[in-house]
Amino acid sequence: MASFKDICFTPSEFANLVKIERNQIPVLEEQGLLKTMKKRVGNVDRKMISLEGIREYCKQLQNIGRRGDQENTVTQTTQDITPTSEDQNLAPVATATEFVPQILKHKIQMFYNVKGGTGKSTLTAQYVMRAAMMGYNILALDLDGQGHLTVNLDILDAHERPTIYDVLINDLPIQEAIINVAPGLDLVPGNLGLCNIEIPLNQKTRREYRLTEAIKKISEHYDLIVADTNPAASILNCSMLVAADLVNVVCATNPLSFHGMSLVMATIEEMEKEFSRKLEVKIIPNFYDSREVISQEVLGELKIQFASHCSKTVINKTVDFNEATKRRTTIWDVNPRGVAAQDLSALTEELLFN
Repeated sequence: MASFKDICFTPSEFANLVKIERNQIPVLEEQGLLKTMKKRVGNVDRKMISLEGIREYCKQLQNIGRRGDQENTVTQTTQDITPTSEDQNLAPVATATEFVPQILKHKIQMFYNVKGGTGKSTLTAQYVMRAAMMGYNILALDLDGQGHLTVNLDILDAHERPTIYDVLINDLPIQEAIINVAPGLDLVPGNLGLCNIEIPLNQKTRREYRLTEAIKKISEHYDLIVADTNPAASILNCSMLVAADLVNVVCATNPLSFHGMSLVMATIEEMEKEFSRKLEVKIIPNFYDSREVISQEVLGELKIQFASHCSKTVINKTVDFNEATKRRTTIWDVNPRGVAAQDLSALTEELLFN
């Protein structure tokens, strides 16, 4: 079973991921923007692009975009990556520059809900893997004692590793709790020990700020820091609310999950008043099934009652998520052209750039 760090893509899958035409790939190779490799698949050697290859391609696009911004012209950016060959049949690759803008709108994000079973941990895992594929350096924080984000990222020995408990309670430097799980993706794992953090954390001075202070110590090493939180109105979650720039509330499109949204939003509003700060909140409709009337009704109510917060992207219910969780890999490894992959790509770009 291949994990996320070992994932490879065919040229067609790569083209779909970065929104270019398949025939642009030879041009990218000639320009040195893309590195491919040969991989044995069955009895055939196939051209493939590794995770590191995708990341390197996206990083180069980011650098090209930065140069274009500095020169304050789109024309120069296009010239930098337009094929120099005189063959007019070659498709230009300038459109690929739209794929990865160089500036992220919110650096510190959290996935949150006081209700369990909304699919929060699964979305967090797929989100950070997708962002890593886009060339960014990511730190994922598992703040849930269930450790589902950690398992999703293929770390099965979390009970032997330090967690944010050791950082906040035992004053372990956060650098010593970080492990690398794939190119561009680091993790502070979670385990059952986090279930016991509330009482000792409550006894600490500046308890709500300890997590913020820990994150600041390593923030400059990452483009994006994303936390998966426990399903409760806990002190640890409050600490993450203080640290976060964006709160992604995952709401399953069923009546009970929708009913709990008032409590979630009230918790966020109380925190904003207490700590005199304003948070941006995105509500992500999850497990949507267009065949079910109740799912349609809940989605409609979310868009009406939380119009300013509801994400444009709706995550459809599909078996690809369960398959990816079972295999502890990304949905793009399971079905790169499936509905789940399309939904997560759209959600990732929305949360990163909008």
